Amino acid sequence: MDWVNYLVTILISLVIGLSAFVLAYKIFDLLTPGVHFAEQLKADNKSVAIFLAGLFIGMGLLLGSAVK
Repeated sequence: MDWVNYLVTILISLVIGLSAFVLAYKIFDLLTPGVHFAEQLKADNKSVAIFLAGLFIGMGLLLGSAVK
C-alpha cells in the first residue's frame, strides 16, 4: 500500500505543477497585452521562446522546492 500512497502523491504534485505553469503563462499573457506569445512562437521569435523557457524553468525550481 505504500506505493499507492507514493503514486497518489506524485499525481497530486503533477496536477498542481501543471496548473501553476498554465496559470503563470496566462498571467504573463495578460500582463503583456502587446505581445501575443502564441503568434510570436509561430513566427520563430527566439527571444519570446527564451523568455518562456526561463519562466517555466523558474516555476519548476519554485514548485520543486515547494513540493519537497
